[in-house]
Amino acid sequence: MEIFIYNSLAFRDFLKEHDHERAEVKFLESIVEDGMNVIDIGSNIGITTVAIAKNIGKEGRVFSFEPVAKYFDILKKNIYTNGLENVEVYEQAVTDQVGKVDFYQKGLSSGIVREKGVKRRKVSTTAVDRFLSKRKIEGIDVINMDCEGSELLALQGAKETLRKNTVKIFCEVHPDFLRQLGQSIGDIVEYLQKLAFKVKSVSLDDLSIGNDFKNCKYIYAQK
Repeated sequence: MEIFIYNSLAFRDFLKEHDHERAEVKFLESIVEDGMNVIDIGSNIGITTVAIAKNIGKEGRVFSFEPVAKYFDILKKNIYTNGLENVEVYEQAVTDQVGKVDFYQKGLSSGIVREKGVKRRKVSTTAVDRFLSKRKIEGIDVINMDCEGSELLALQGAKETLRKNTVKIFCEVHPDFLRQLGQSIGDIVEYLQKLAFKVKSVSLDDLSIGNDFKNCKYIYAQK
């Protein structure tokens, strides 16, 4: 599915057949509320962005980041198709710094982890703290992340934001990609705990909360 209408029969049928997307949409729908400011990192074609935007109302804002040009174009079309006016989109990757980085496009799975034989290109990067400071945005309520190995880097670039705000974090984790960068899920958990977050694992099957960081697909953190 590329272009979709949120809550349409076709979209709901798509979610029934795709566990990954269904879990993300359902969990995000359960934690966002009217008027929230939300950062969506690794928005791809916009499934999570649209779901968030539809559930935070006109007073909320979504700041959506997607560095792959093809997906960024589809993301913009889906925002338009769904009549959303509370979303800002940025063709950037989110890490711990502002600049440029090599990005490896591996089908729907794209990120900074090197891989031979796949398309490589330079993409612009930003960091959450720098982005919010530049835009003079003070309050962030939720950060959703699907950034293919950049999880810890993106959180490190949001350190001041995480200190100052009572943020809910929903993050897909990619152990293999993290390992190639010399990192682990444990590093993410430890980093967030040092910032006073309570961190839990989230099961893809039933979205149950627990402490199984070895086998989880997602983590959820809040103060």
